[in-house]
Amino acid sequence: MRFAGGHVLLCALVLGAAFGCASDIGVEKNPPEARQLYGADDLTPGHLSPGTVNLLGNFLLTDLCEKDPAAVLLRLEELCKQESYRLHRSTSPEPKDRIREFVCAMADTALASGLRFRRDPDRSSRYFLAAALYSGVYLKDLDDGEDPYSEERIRLIRICNLATTELYSYLKDRHLERRSGFELPLPGGGNRQVTFMPSVYELPVPVEALTSFTPCADYRTRNLTHVTRTAGFGVPMVAELKPGVLHVGKDVGARIIPGMPIALTLVPVFHCDLAAATAGVEFRYIYSRTATHVELGRHRLPLCSDFSTPLAKAVSRPPMIDFLERTFRVGEADQFTGLYHFEPFDPGRIPVVFVHGLMSDARTWSQMLNTLLHDRTLRSRYQFLGFAYSSGSPVFFSAARLRRELADLRRHLVEQQLPTDAFDKMVLIGHSMGGLLSRLQICRCSGKDVAAILKVKDIDEVKGQFTPEAQKRFDEASEFEPSPSVKRVIFIAVPHRGSRIAESWVGGLGTSLIRLPEKLVRRNLQILQDLVRRGKVSPDFLDSRTGIDNLRPDDPMLKLLGALPMAGISYHSVIGNREREGTPGGSDGVVPYESSHLDGAESELVVRSGHSVHRNPLAIQEVRRILLLHAAKCGRSSK
Repeated sequence: MRFAGGHVLLCALVLGAAFGCASDIGVEKNPPEARQLYGADDLTPGHLSPGTVNLLGNFLLTDLCEKDPAAVLLRLEELCKQESYRLHRSTSPEPKDRIREFVCAMADTALASGLRFRRDPDRSSRYFLAAALYSGVYLKDLDDGEDPYSEERIRLIRICNLATTELYSYLKDRHLERRSGFELPLPGGGNRQVTFMPSVYELPVPVEALTSFTPCADYRTRNLTHVTRTAGFGVPMVAELKPGVLHVGKDVGARIIPGMPIALTLVPVFHCDLAAATAGVEFRYIYSRTATHVELGRHRLPLCSDFSTPLAKAVSRPPMIDFLERTFRVGEADQFTGLYHFEPFDPGRIPVVFVHGLMSDARTWSQMLNTLLHDRTLRSRYQFLGFAYSSGSPVFFSAARLRRELADLRRHLVEQQLPTDAFDKMVLIGHSMGGLLSRLQICRCSGKDVAAILKVKDIDEVKGQFTPEAQKRFDEASEFEPSPSVKRVIFIAVPHRGSRIAESWVGGLGTSLIRLPEKLVRRNLQILQDLVRRGKVSPDFLDSRTGIDNLRPDDPMLKLLGALPMAGISYHSVIGNREREGTPGGSDGVVPYESSHLDGAESELVVRSGHSVHRNPLAIQEVRRILLLHAAKCGRSSK
């Protein structure tokens, strides 16, 4: 921490406890032996399916399987070839059923052997390769698809997923995971090789911009309330953008979070004949944020995906600037202020922009984002962004920056001839102070409104005292129209009429620690002080210098905000009450009900919660309900 002194630490603890910082969400590294616990906990060493046990017993291979599993696989392959020969000479479906039975047993035996020999990576990798090959061939070439829920089919999918995960980890340890043209042997010796073909990338960003391709099974998430995964075929992976990459693809006017994770799924596609001595495999990397299925042979299989692990991994990274610096050093935080993508931008999906509150950052939305991504409809209709700003800066100035960022983003879409239909159905979700910024996106403010709050007759006389740069900044923050792209706002624990904590010693201490940019202080504050002395401006206005000041119930700028007319769009309130849910009244410990309540809200929900209402499960479900409602009212034209 760059700040010194107990006052800063005390203020951070009190305000942090009151207004809420991000939970300790993140990931922890899994030991290799725990990978099979990731969705395949019954595929353990020595755990063969009843069908495999029966088949091995039928051909007196049970004892040999313990002593020499490679010999068992060779024997099963030979029996499979005999059945294949019979198939060419028979019209009965029995030989084909027998072939599937043998291939299932081969995949099952190979996986169990690979897990048993895990302490010998070179040996176990051959069995994992064989298990992936046998199960991949079954799914691609032998599965008739008549019963998509058959136990056999589901087990083969899981065998292929786990075997491919283990194989990929082996390749990654040897820096081979994304190379091609090399061969690995199968168990049993001889000329039994699998050639690795060039990989196929179906991703929203150039593969050259990505690094650190890692199976999600290598991690376990921490402190997320939901496990947001989908069952299916493939290995969920997480890749990261390389350091220094700020934009991907076309520049659409917003930055990405550093090292932004890309959720993808690795699908192995085997090209071979079981009777052949060699085979080939290609790895397909599919962007699972938008893809839901994969074509494999004659079949369309659901894609296995994981959205929680990439999100937790991103949150566990150190922030570019911590929340203390972001709050108290407004000038230093300015370079990090702006819109940030949580994922590559898609002009076909409706943007949801999260706006955090006092002493916080975009990571505070992780719990809500993870839960919302659990809903398939929301995943397909929406994309998520966050607005990062210094909550030490005056609310009107931060709102002006958000307004400009939204306008710039839309302008970039128009310049690049990208569709704006979905963009113009935007939803803002603001927590606490972030709700005030969001409200200012749907308000109209004129020079007349500002003159009234400054208690002057001619606003131009005030602005005439500013330098050109200061006047431009003042105009941007004080004269504006509603953001045309915003069509719905969700207010969460928002102090529309202020909070008494801003008047307390804690708020005063926080205000005293905030360092506004020296240029702004010198150019603007001195002018205002001169205008106060000349009787042109109310002395109260000098107390509205920081974001914490703007939360006082008697703050003139907050009163101006409350008096501004809102555009005729839908807005909703989610309010906390520490004592009981569903009951208007009380307080969340920071903001009383009377301050959060808005007449004219399309809906209002009171949940039992402290001020961190945006992390309350019932509040998150209310946001989900509202987003589903918004998507239904917007129709299907945006996607």
